[in-house]
Amino acid sequence: MFDCSYNRENLTALDVSRNGNLTDLGCSWNQLSSLDVSKNGNLTRLYCSYNQLSSLDVSRNGNVTNLNCSGNRLSSLDVSRSGNLTD
Repeated sequence: MFDCSYNRENLTALDVSRNGNLTDLGCSWNQLSSLDVSKNGNLTRLYCSYNQLSSLDVSRNGNVTNLNCSGNRLSSLDVSRSGNLTD
């Protein structure tokens, strides 16, 4: 698990592209305007609420069961291949 939620420095960028085995990512309550999780195929939980995200694509993350992206400015959310979502 990697959790950088509630970061006092208010992260504006986060690169997890080299963490292919990452299963849990928590990055809520920051200032992220984009988040690319396309190379994180093992991701099962993604918590990215309360950022500045306008789009989020988890179509390459078929193992995701828990997704919280509330409190963003999403105009696009692709969960087309996320059939395992339960929460």
